[in-house]
Amino acid sequence: MNLPDGADRGSTNRVDCARVDRDSKLAARPQPWSRLLVEELRRLTGWAHAGFVTAGAQTAVQLLGLLSGIVIIRSLAIDEYAYYTIANTALGAMSVVTDSGVTSGVFAEGGKLWEDRARLGAVLSAGIAIRKRLSGLAVLVAVPLLGLLLRRQGASWLELTLLIASILPLYLSTVTAQLLETVPRLHQRLLPLYCVQVGMNVGRLAIVALLIPVWPFAAVATLVAAVPQWWANWRLRRLVATQADWRAPADTAARQRLSLQVRRTLPSTIYYVFSGQLMIWLIAVFGRADSVAAVGALGRLAIAVGIPSAMFGAVAIPRYARIPAADRSRVGRRYWQSQLVLAFTCLILVGALATFPRAVLAVLGPHYSGLEREAVLMAVSSVVWILAGSAHSLAAARGVVAPPLLVVPYCIIGQALLVLLLPMQTVTGVIWAGLLSAASQWLLHIAYFIWTARRVPAVTS
Repeated sequence: MNLPDGADRGSTNRVDCARVDRDSKLAARPQPWSRLLVEELRRLTGWAHAGFVTAGAQTAVQLLGLLSGIVIIRSLAIDEYAYYTIANTALGAMSVVTDSGVTSGVFAEGGKLWEDRARLGAVLSAGIAIRKRLSGLAVLVAVPLLGLLLRRQGASWLELTLLIASILPLYLSTVTAQLLETVPRLHQRLLPLYCVQVGMNVGRLAIVALLIPVWPFAAVATLVAAVPQWWANWRLRRLVATQADWRAPADTAARQRLSLQVRRTLPSTIYYVFSGQLMIWLIAVFGRADSVAAVGALGRLAIAVGIPSAMFGAVAIPRYARIPAADRSRVGRRYWQSQLVLAFTCLILVGALATFPRAVLAVLGPHYSGLEREAVLMAVSSVVWILAGSAHSLAAARGVVAPPLLVVPYCIIGQALLVLLLPMQTVTGVIWAGLLSAASQWLLHIAYFIWTARRVPAVTS
């Protein structure tokens, strides 16, 4: 006997409801440990693949940068290399002021909507607009300081003018480069990004090797670096266009949030202009040109220690920003795991340098022989600075930034004590000041992250 259509549809609905209820109960059951193990292995395999790709690319980038630096060190006279070191320090200061937390903010905002091309492009446009506004402030802060330090080291007015003019093209070419790199990093399209970086460094090495031995001047060494950077910016724009419409109008809400983060970060950023290159600033003020050149040359050796740091920024921080807000345990766990892996990897390289210090120093040339102890100490200092930066970057990727009213007085008091207690006119004293300052900042960043996560867990979303 056939049932009426209404009864048949009711039976079907009851069957469907029962099936949905059964499926929902099955989905609510805890996943077996084998499935969890497979998912964890899949994540670790992804990290390993990205790590190997990054390791190869960053090793090439750092090696090319080291070779370019060695050519410059061996070609320039001591006073010219001292000027070059100060000019590059000022250039780094300008880049820090121009960023003022914008890149970390774009990572945090982009990590929430990285799969949406239009919205990610709007966030990127907001970050670029803010960085362009900050570039004028950066020039006003750094250029007068550069002029004073160059005059302090004996540079003529002509040399001073040429050096200032030489860093501006390179600086302007880097205003957008960092932000453009956030898109392939969020999408973990690392290989195309690394091809651009390697190509840029190959071009820089070729130009330096051809021109600097012929014209061994600090202004020339700074100016020629702008050409490969312009090429890299062109390639980056083409790469980014597939995942983000960087020409899109800026997202108003994202721009407001980024501006708020900049206002919170800018005072401490201006402080970090001095703190981040503390050794160069101190030796430029208290020391002579040969001491400035020695600190700058030893800093080139620390480039090798920076290879794991570059891998960390390319792999760990974007993935850390993408961790779901609900997975609070993984947020805390990855914070510590990332730093432990980074520290272990860096210390392996420091051990290699400590084993063969004379062979390493021989690469720099005869002007810098006899600095074995200072070379090892510089490498250790670089590791501590890297850890301090990683603690800050990881926290910033989750929207946790220590307030300037806490950071700036804390660091200024500590560094003032170091200046009073250590011999600032010597290379060793300056390196110790940088190392201890970095250690105190690392402790501050991890303490603030722990305190914030316990007090307001939602901020780690």
